[in-house]
Amino acid sequence: MPITSQTKLQLLKDLLQNQANEHYMTTDEAAQIERLVSSLSNDTSLEPELRATLSSIKQLHTLNHQPFPDEEVSQWMNSLNIE
Repeated sequence: MPITSQTKLQLLKDLLQNQANEHYMTTDEAAQIERLVSSLSNDTSLEPELRATLSSIKQLHTLNHQPFPDEEVSQWMNSLNIE
């Protein structure tokens, strides 16, 4: 059974929050973020603001597989709470 977009968004938020708290991202977490963002980016039922946030995450993640800056994560978390 496929997971819903809301479940994927919650998982993405959990991963981002964990990374923000620990200032560390494992290779598996980075891969999971990449898969979630790619999957969610293709969901046309999501609000344009959410899709813009996903695009921002994807762009920064593609350029840098290091933990994300705290300011970015904070902004993304606020945007991802628009459900």
